[in-house]
Amino acid sequence: MTALGGNVHIFARPHRREELARCLESVLGCAVRTVDFPGIAEPMLVARFPGGGALSVEFLDEAPDDDRPRLGAWLELRADDPAALMRAAMDAGLREVEHPGHPYYFMLPGGQVFTVAPA
Repeated sequence: MTALGGNVHIFARPHRREELARCLESVLGCAVRTVDFPGIAEPMLVARFPGGGALSVEFLDEAPDDDRPRLGAWLELRADDPAALMRAAMDAGLREVEHPGHPYYFMLPGGQVFTVAPA
């Protein structure tokens, strides 16, 4: 049997650190901490989601960075009220992404896209 785990790891450029920490804390309600790992040059951010799961962000100068949505993996969030979470993302100045898959997509600074689905 195979299952998808509850931990996600993404890469971002170092200049995005503060923006990402702020978005993860204020918009998504995550507990965010900075963690040093042996062999990784920059400290990582680790965000624990209130409903379970974790997101770690590793900072590299070579990481993809754009003001357009990344054409890589898009991550799904589950929320009791997807519309309210989407409003919070828009109120925080995050960019809405339009895609026919779901009604709610937004982009973090640097291009990572989240969709918000019902819990």
